Amino acid sequence: MENGTSNNRPQWLPLFNGQADEDALDFGSIFSVFQRRGWIVLSSAILGGFLGATLGKAKPSYQAEFQLLTKPMTAEGQVVSSLKQSVDVSGGGSASTTSSPRGPGFDATKARLLLSQAVLEPVHKQVKETYPDFQYGQLLKNIDVKPVPDTEILIVRYSDSNSARVNTVLKALSDRYIKYSLEERRAETTQGLTFINDQLPALQGKVQALQQRLQTFRKQNIFFDPESQNREISEQLSNFRKQRLDTEVQLKQAIALRDNIQGEIDADRGDKTAGVSLRQSQGYQKLIDQLLAVDAKIAQDGAIYLPESENMQILQRERTQILSLMEREATRAKDEVNTQVVDLVAKNKALDTTEAGLRDRMQNLSGIAREYTDIQAQLQIATENLNQFLAKKSTLQINNGQQVTPWQPISAPSDPQITSVSSNTLVGSILGLLLGIGAALMIDRLINVFYNSEEIKKASKLQLLGVIPYNRELAQVERSLSSRPNSPDMSQLGKFSRFGTIPFLEAFRLLSTNLRLTNTQAPVRSIVITSAMAGDGKSTVALYLAQAAASMGQRVLLVDAELRRPQQHYRLGLSNQQGLSNVLLSNLDAAEFIQPWPINPNVHILTAGSSPNDPITLLASQKMKQVMDRCAQDYDLVIYDTPPITGLSDALLVAAHADGLILVTRIKKTKRAAVEQAIEGLKFLPNRVLGVVANDSRQPSRNSGYPLNSVPFESLPSTPAPALNPRA
Repeated sequence: MENGTSNNRPQWLPLFNGQADEDALDFGSIFSVFQRRGWIVLSSAILGGFLGATLGKAKPSYQAEFQLLTKPMTAEGQVVSSLKQSVDVSGGGSASTTSSPRGPGFDATKARLLLSQAVLEPVHKQVKETYPDFQYGQLLKNIDVKPVPDTEILIVRYSDSNSARVNTVLKALSDRYIKYSLEERRAETTQGLTFINDQLPALQGKVQALQQRLQTFRKQNIFFDPESQNREISEQLSNFRKQRLDTEVQLKQAIALRDNIQGEIDADRGDKTAGVSLRQSQGYQKLIDQLLAVDAKIAQDGAIYLPESENMQILQRERTQILSLMEREATRAKDEVNTQVVDLVAKNKALDTTEAGLRDRMQNLSGIAREYTDIQAQLQIATENLNQFLAKKSTLQINNGQQVTPWQPISAPSDPQITSVSSNTLVGSILGLLLGIGAALMIDRLINVFYNSEEIKKASKLQLLGVIPYNRELAQVERSLSSRPNSPDMSQLGKFSRFGTIPFLEAFRLLSTNLRLTNTQAPVRSIVITSAMAGDGKSTVALYLAQAAASMGQRVLLVDAELRRPQQHYRLGLSNQQGLSNVLLSNLDAAEFIQPWPINPNVHILTAGSSPNDPITLLASQKMKQVMDRCAQDYDLVIYDTPPITGLSDALLVAAHADGLILVTRIKKTKRAAVEQAIEGLKFLPNRVLGVVANDSRQPSRNSGYPLNSVPFESLPSTPAPALNPRA
């Protein structure tokens, strides 16, 4: 058995680095805080809105507005922009993005320009004649100019504490902006005319230079249109290429025929009539016919005459002469084919030379045609630009004399409305909401307790063995016990100790089942129940866990190891004159001090006994280990109720000889810091901590949909446990 003296923290234990885990609030935690402290947030927001509305009524602010229909760009500006773009394109570059026409709507740059001092100063002077105390900074601060997205409408708003001054300012602004649009239009017209006059000489000179260049080019190359010559050369090149391909085919055929004839001549064959290539010659074919006729005559006369006869000798000499003629004819045919090959090679070479010349001529003509086309394109662009400049110069001269304003009002200034109440209410509500959120988080942090089982599981990093629901009657008894610990009502405590409701009963049954399944190879036979703080309900959990395990057929021993403030005898209505402390101070067997519980024969109780002066010495003694070992042998499950683990070593000493330890944490009571300190103490029991139990949960029960009824523990079937035999 390990004593846990190693300084290395077990892997299952959480790391508490200052307040890192506590300070790391996720969205789920913040939402839970809002659910618990929502009334604080809501009250703060309502109060902030009320204060804002009150302040808005005390210091009212009026606002009015008017709308202007604007154009994204005047006609003069479009003329100048398009002319600049034309000049950029003709010069070989791309059009500048700054000179391209703007899309629909009123751009933010022009909106800022309308708030400049050059535009607003005349308005300030006009209003100041009526209101001498009116300042320019006041005008600039309270005016708001915004374009309506994707439209050509401009909204102008003005706010002031004087409703009459609001109308005066808006009227002056409307007149000033309309006048400004006309001034801008004339400025753009003047700019356009200046730009055109600057560009016209250069464009006219460029057109004349290109015309002179085109004329000189035509004289130098002695043609008017290079396209017709290009087509003519292409047709010639195609014809010569076709002839060359035909010649190459004929040359390959002649070479093959020559090689075949030479092969037939060189072949050492007795049959001179088998050559296919030579038989294409008419003279050679006639000799073959004669040879065949002589051979036929020899075969015919050979049946009559002897080989030495004169007739046979004449036929043989005739055959020899024919063979000699055939050889000469074969040589002549070969020479004829060879001459044809030489002619075809010469013809093919001449065609290659002619074709190469045509290709060179076409390549030179392509360069000339490209230069000719470039000159024509440049001349066309320059001519079009010149015509555009001349036409638009006339347009600008006409528009320069017009007096129609580009911008038109589409709505008169509206009646001033009080806006301070709604705006101050909104601002106050937002500020109150933020303050309420901060207060809710601060209060929740100061209270620093757990509000549900998930928070306990997340903070402790331990296995959640069970969730015990809140029980109103049990809470009343607990308050009675805490208010009068020395004189409890035995009848009430004993009555409630044997009463259980579903889901209260099912929660302890589930806890007992989870303990059974914790380690199937080595079942848990002895457990220590402790808590982080006093009042977390560890004694209650120990008592009802014993009853639940007993109702499920186990023989259970409940040991009250809380030697400092024992409670189990109060709850069960039993005598505490002798108990665990008396066993440890004597040589008697523990079986003599164990009391059966009349309500359930499967449950036995070993009370704490008389209060010792030094409980740590008794719990750390060898006798305590012997008692625990013997009890684990005689019972299916031994439950030890021990003091809180924070600041005391009682639970650790008992858990060192038990199969496991359970940490009880009470929802809405146990401090997070206490759990942190408890976890630090549990690092000395790396193999003993089974998990954590969340007590007093008020969350809705999550059953599978089956109906649940109230059932007392004593009404559950149980098998009586045999009498304890210390020597068994």
